[in-house]
Amino acid sequence: MTNKRLSKQERYKRRRRKKRLKLFLLCIELTVFLLAIIGVSIFLMPNSKAFLVKAFTGCPAGRSLLKSLYKDDYEANVLDKNVDKNKIRTVDLGEGYTNIALFGIDPRLGEFEDSTHTDTIMIVSINNKTHDVKLVSLYRDTLLRMTTRDGDIDYEKANSAYFRTGVEGALNMLNNNLDLDITEYVLVNFEGLTHIIDALGGIDINITEDEAYYINGYLTETRKITGLDTPDVSENGYVHLTGLQATAYCRIRYVTFTDENGVEYINDYGRTARQRYVLNTLLQKAKAAGISQVLNVADTLIKKNNVNGHRIISTNIEWTRIVDLLTVAVDCNLTETFGFPYDVYTPESGRPYYGYVVPMGLKQNVTRLHSHLFPDKNYAPSDMVDRINDYIINETGIYPPD
Repeated sequence: MTNKRLSKQERYKRRRRKKRLKLFLLCIELTVFLLAIIGVSIFLMPNSKAFLVKAFTGCPAGRSLLKSLYKDDYEANVLDKNVDKNKIRTVDLGEGYTNIALFGIDPRLGEFEDSTHTDTIMIVSINNKTHDVKLVSLYRDTLLRMTTRDGDIDYEKANSAYFRTGVEGALNMLNNNLDLDITEYVLVNFEGLTHIIDALGGIDINITEDEAYYINGYLTETRKITGLDTPDVSENGYVHLTGLQATAYCRIRYVTFTDENGVEYINDYGRTARQRYVLNTLLQKAKAAGISQVLNVADTLIKKNNVNGHRIISTNIEWTRIVDLLTVAVDCNLTETFGFPYDVYTPESGRPYYGYVVPMGLKQNVTRLHSHLFPDKNYAPSDMVDRINDYIINETGIYPPD
């Protein structure tokens, strides 16, 4: 009886092993089949990589994996936990939009958290419903209200707010002068921008012969600042730029930049237009990248940041929120890029505002900005913007255009 019972158990075990084997083989076949479909789609379907990234970041399992993948390293090396949002004055814009500040610094001695200016100041405005994105450059030399380290009120160039009072001061400068609600920021230096572009495989952009000349000129200094190397640019037209070459391109302000609509920009206006052009190109590259390349960007920045105290990027955006914003990024549509203020006056001589960009009617400029960024909102300038507007007019004698 015992032998018969054992043989039945053996037969039962064998049947179970066969079922498991068949199930395992079926899973292998399905996996291979799925990989084959993905592989074929990458070559045959337009925008298939973007579709796969969107599918991965859009599903709960994909987001859950991303949220756990880099969380600890990100919080240890990248996340800025020192910014106190309670110290940032915001204007209540209601629901519907996410606004983030992008700051680019121009360090000469390796500074990151102080002793430097934010020579690139941008606002990324996202429509949470449509995922439309608008990108605004605030001209760095714009005369605006800010506070000093002692807490006094002063009027200076916009790029000095970070130098004076750090991230909180820079965000307050944006919110007070432009009636905004920004509490989140990303700060990056030359090396950080270089690594981002390289992690995406570089970018292809259209450059003139003069721009190629200045790229090579700026590369001399940018190599020294970053400790990175890349060849000089040897041609013009549509060319492939490495991260360091593209970073040097973003610094050009001595030759005219002409956008796709034929609008010409000179001096710092051209420099900011080039920066928006590069960011737009980067966004399109990121949308078309595979998930492995998107993860490579995150991996590169997190692992290279804060090595031996050397920082290349900083942000107060939590990692879980970064993952949610990535979902938006692969589905977004950059609808507008422009510079602010719209109407400006730049004194060519004399004091005290030689070299400044003076808004010709801050109130009118801010009203126009809100109509661009938030067309469905009813906006009226705050008392703060009214006071700043009146002070700039009285101090400079520069009025709104007729």
